[in-house]
Amino acid sequence: MIVGQYAMASVEDDLREGDKYYEDGDYKKAAASYDRAINSAPAQVSAEAYGKRAGLFIILKDFKGGLDFIEQRAKRQYPNAPEVLEQEALMLWETDRRDDAIKVAERVVKSKPSSFTNQQIIGEYYAGRDSVKTAAAFEAYLQSRPIEVEERDSSRTGKYSVLPHIRLGFAYLSNSKSVLNDGDEQRAKQLYTKAMEQFEYVQRKLGKKPGAQTNADNGLCAVYSGLNRWDQAISVCERVIQDPRRIDANGSAWYNLANAYLARKQMKKARAAGNEFTRLRKNEARGFMLIGDTFFEEKDWNNALDQYLRAEKLLRPNQTREQVLLSIRLGKTYRRLPAPASGPNPNLALAIEKLNNAWAANPGSLELAAELGTAYLAGKQDSKAMALTDKVVATPEFAKAPSDEKGALFVISGQALYNQKKLKEARARFEAARQERAGDVQITRYLVLTMNEQAFEQGKNYKEALGYLDEALKLEPQNTTTLTNIAVLAIERGDCENANRMLQKLNGVGGRDVVLTQRLIGRSYMCFNKPDVAKASAAFAAAESEAKKAGAQLALAEIYTEWAPLTWDKDLEGAVDKLELAVQASAQDPEIGSAAKRNLALALYRRGWQNMRNGKQTDAASDFERAVRNTDVLKGIEPLSFEFSYALALLDANRYQDAAKAFKSLATKGNTAAYLKGNYGKVGTQYFSAYAAYRSAQSAAARSAACGELAKLEPTVGGKASEITASCWEYAAYDHWRAGSTGAAMSALKNAERAAGAEQKRRLNNNRTVANGLDKGSLNELEALGGNPAEALVNLGIVYEKIGKPKDAYEAWVRAAKAGARAGNLQKWIEAKKRIYGY
Repeated sequence: MIVGQYAMASVEDDLREGDKYYEDGDYKKAAASYDRAINSAPAQVSAEAYGKRAGLFIILKDFKGGLDFIEQRAKRQYPNAPEVLEQEALMLWETDRRDDAIKVAERVVKSKPSSFTNQQIIGEYYAGRDSVKTAAAFEAYLQSRPIEVEERDSSRTGKYSVLPHIRLGFAYLSNSKSVLNDGDEQRAKQLYTKAMEQFEYVQRKLGKKPGAQTNADNGLCAVYSGLNRWDQAISVCERVIQDPRRIDANGSAWYNLANAYLARKQMKKARAAGNEFTRLRKNEARGFMLIGDTFFEEKDWNNALDQYLRAEKLLRPNQTREQVLLSIRLGKTYRRLPAPASGPNPNLALAIEKLNNAWAANPGSLELAAELGTAYLAGKQDSKAMALTDKVVATPEFAKAPSDEKGALFVISGQALYNQKKLKEARARFEAARQERAGDVQITRYLVLTMNEQAFEQGKNYKEALGYLDEALKLEPQNTTTLTNIAVLAIERGDCENANRMLQKLNGVGGRDVVLTQRLIGRSYMCFNKPDVAKASAAFAAAESEAKKAGAQLALAEIYTEWAPLTWDKDLEGAVDKLELAVQASAQDPEIGSAAKRNLALALYRRGWQNMRNGKQTDAASDFERAVRNTDVLKGIEPLSFEFSYALALLDANRYQDAAKAFKSLATKGNTAAYLKGNYGKVGTQYFSAYAAYRSAQSAAARSAACGELAKLEPTVGGKASEITASCWEYAAYDHWRAGSTGAAMSALKNAERAAGAEQKRRLNNNRTVANGLDKGSLNELEALGGNPAEALVNLGIVYEKIGKPKDAYEAWVRAAKAGARAGNLQKWIEAKKRIYGY
């Protein structure tokens, strides 16, 4: 809606006056001058001036007032200006809203990296949390801070004078350790060197300031050790440990000193320093590794092994490099330990090594071959187990060996082949073992398991698969694996009634997989000629209960993936909950995970439209967005339909820019006729794209272009499309008028009138009158509108005021206010008339 306004006086004098007071240090007067300029003509004040005004709130320590100023005044004119946002970040930081401060500060430095104040608080925030971000922030701070700030920092006595260098040095140290763990020693050395430069600078330039020497010494102790400058490390680290108060809480000085002593072959000192470190850091594996190294150097293998084993218990899963180093140390130590006199050795790698040595010395012992082969299997070295048994079976001595020994080796060979998916050969070895040891139940079960795997290999060749399962059933009629697989085969063949009967019998057999059996019962009910949803759901519920008892998360994922589609018509929320759990639980299983993700996407799509119907557009947009995240699990036109639904939800949620992007993306993919019906199918996504562009446009030209597109498509779309086109042109006219382009505004109003309805035309008449200039000649036109729209009364009052009729102006404005007219200063004008004339 266009409303006339008074001409604004120049604000440059107030801004210059504010700048002068600012430079003179008279901050209150500076603030008053800036406020006059802003109150007079907020749109004519630059972002830099708003930033200066905001900065004065910080200087005067009025943080609440400053935040109110930024939110209510500055950001209305410049919502994204870094000059304003950097002051907001500093105020949020000072008022202990640090998380909010950093969100703003990170936006600032992205567009204005030289904002050293914001870089400083980012560095402070991430110190101890994220060393990469800490280093980047303080690097930018030190690079961008003005010379006067650097001189001020250098002259300070408090912690902030040294803190940027100290924080940066320790961030480099932390980053160097990370890249070292990744194996990039060259990059680690570069980072150590950068850290050294920071700490040496503090020591050299700022050493007399509080905390400088202590922090610099602790940093250099670590740096010199990391760079293998052992003598310097010893010198600095010894200086640190002389005063316990100077040792950091992690005890790093002790660890680095111990490393330096170790490198200089001072074992007793290294061990003593290492013990001090482990006293402070009882759960750090590296301390015990270091002490183990001192014993290793002294050839005290047992004590070295003891320390390494203690370290092994303390290693965390993410300490990959330490695990590798410890494995090397353990390997070296085990090689140096004498073989135990008797008894089993719990360490598998040591057992394999010893058995290999023994086998090399006595290759004819079948018993030893069986032990070594079993150790290989336990160590998942199947190819070595197979090579060993093949070699033994081929010897003349094997044929003469006792049946028990031959059977044992056949079993080992069969297991190794089975593990490598060589099922035919594995089955032959198990059958040979069974001939040697006919009554061995375990061998029979190995053979049955292999037959089941052979059946599984047949895929859709049901006849061959059933043949293998029948053979397995003859060997062990009550084998639950075989019975289950026969039922699965029946379901896949569509013989679901027979599958259900078999599964119901299996449900009473001991040793069955209860969860799987109930799942299959549920599946069988669903593939009946007349699916029984109620019984299927009951079976899945029973499977769920058992899976929860067993803590079987992957099985639970399978259950929910199959069960949820049965329930989403009546309990959509419950179905979504089930599928979300299924996706989470099946993250490591691609096959189950894919099915779970697909069903979740379908459920979210359903819920998205349910939310749309219920007026919950934001929730709908969220559901559709999640539904299209994994397009690889969708089929046919589903991805396009889902994306279109998402774009519509964005429109309804007033997220016009996002909607415009979504429709533009859809336009590039084509095939719109597959998911758009009626007239919309003829124009594709163009109409929606144009509408989104109209609502999200940031300039008069962009909005006019969108209006033009809507006008072209209007005849095809029909319905209320003409009203939308008219509204668009009216909005564009306002944009042009506000930008001072009266001609363009008039042209846009003409375009609007072509498509406008009766009510819209009255509004357009008012707008045209304002655009032509409010003067005496406008009086008849505005009076003819009769107060419809209400804003016409506001403009009528302005004309009355200009021609010297204050009472008429007052009455027109009062009528406008009662009619709900939208005009920012309307109430102020009414109050002014009351004060001046006493109306």
